[in-house]
This record gives sequence, structure tokens and C-alpha cells, in this order.
Amino acid sequence: MNLLRRFSGELLFFETEDHLKTSGFLMSSGKNDVVVFLHGMGGNFYKDGFLYGAQELLKRGISFFTFNNRGAEVVKDFRDTEGTHHLIGTALEKFKDTVKDIRGTLTLLQNLGYKRMHLMGHSTGCQKILYYAHNTKDERIKSLIHLSPAEDYEIWKNSLGDEFEKILNNARKMVKMGEGDKLIIELYKRTGEFWSAQRFLSFVDRENWEARMFNYENLEIFSQITYPTLVLFGSQDPYFIKPIKWYMEKLRNAYQGEKLKIKSLQGDHSFHEVEKEAFSMIANFIEEL
Repeated sequence: MNLLRRFSGELLFFETEDHLKTSGFLMSSGKNDVVVFLHGMGGNFYKDGFLYGAQELLKRGISFFTFNNRGAEVVKDFRDTEGTHHLIGTALEKFKDTVKDIRGTLTLLQNLGYKRMHLMGHSTGCQKILYYAHNTKDERIKSLIHLSPAEDYEIWKNSLGDEFEKILNNARKMVKMGEGDKLIIELYKRTGEFWSAQRFLSFVDRENWEARMFNYENLEIFSQITYPTLVLFGSQDPYFIKPIKWYMEKLRNAYQGEKLKIKSLQGDHSFHEVEKEAFSMIANFIEEL
């Protein structure tokens, strides 16, 4: 089996708004529309399936930029422009800092001459682009594209069952004691996953922004967003507890803008094997704006 895949583009090193050094990959096809990709938990900018699918954008004159936000990998060392190390990654990141990542990236692309920015998030990347759009109202954004916008609160409550409230309360105690950046050992023993107390609370405690972004029982934040929006679901996505049609209907009923498209593909959470179809839909959506 030949796993070799090659992609043409530019590897860019740049800084976030708060001067963290990060990197990304630009696949350019003109200077008008560019899709800016926000990966999800534990992800990174070089997810080959999405790079493969993005070639459908290039055929249509749409550029694609994918970069490491500060939630890249599980635990990751970032340096700032003065050389200081910052241990971040999915397990330790502060959700609100995503604004610094996205704003810095849009400024980079603007300086490179791109005119129309389309924010695309995958999984937790959806929460990040929704949060950014809601809190900045950035006029450089022309649309939002959500790929598999799952609700982490629902996922973890279902996964942990009777232990959910116990671990949630323990995480709250850790934060109150000033131990928010320490890992929750009992959660690691239960799941094998690394989460700091503050990061876990970020997506499972409704008092926090991240946990409210895609609360499908109350899409208050999504309902305030009027940017043209595309949402794609995989019909075999294991992270959605209820039927996909239920989530699609909730989004349709909540949206108050002028252009919303919601589609379901025969795929999983990351659209494996249907990447070209997904990105063709994205290109169609952008061309219709």
C-alpha cells in the first residue's frame, strides 16, 4: 500500500496576536477567496485528508490556509518571539485565546493580499470560529464553514455516565485551589486522555463560553450569527448521540441570517473517503456568495 501524498504550497512561519510563533501551509489559487482552517482537539495543520480535499478548492480559484492554533496536538511547546517556551496544546490551552490565533492569521493573509476570508472549523474548530465571529464581528470574514460541529458536553456526559458529575466537581475544586493547569488524574485513569482541570471545565461546564457554543438545546450564540454559514455532517459520525437530522433541524430553526446551507454526507467525523465531495460542496457554497 502506497501512502505517499504530495501537496504543493508554501510553508509559512508567523506569529499570533500575542506573539506566539506558529506555522501553517498555504495552497494558493488567486488573491480573492481564501478558506482559513481551524483544526479540532489534538489536530494539526497537516491533516492529509483535508489537504487532499482542498485541491477541489484550488480547481475553483479558492485558496486554502491551514495552520496550527494553540490547541495543536495534545501537549505542545510553543515559543514566543522572544524565545520563551509556553507549554500549551489541546490539554492546556485557554479557549478564549483562540481570538489571538485567528486575528493574527487573518492579518497575515490580509497582508499577503487576500480579500475575502472564509473561516472553516472542524470539530472543536467550529466552536472556535463561532466564538471569534460572535466576539469580534470581524468584517474580513465573509462566511463560516462548520465541519462536524459536535457538542463536547453531550459527548463527555454520555461517555462518563454516573462519574460525570464527580469528575466535573473535582475539576472545579482544582481550579478553586489554583491547580487549574494540573492534569485530572482520575480522568486519565478512566479514559487514557490528558486534560487539565481548566481545559476540561471549558467544554463541560455550561458557565464557560466553549461549553455553550453548540449547546443544541439552546443555540443562543449560533442564533446571533448572521454570516453566511455552511454546516456539513458525516452521517456515520460517532460523536453525535442523536440522529443527525435532529441536529440539522436545531440549527435551521436557530439561524437568523440570510444564507444557511446544511448537508449530510456518507462519512465519519473527519469525512474520510469523502473529502473531495465535502470540499466540492464548500466550493459551491463560496461561489454562490
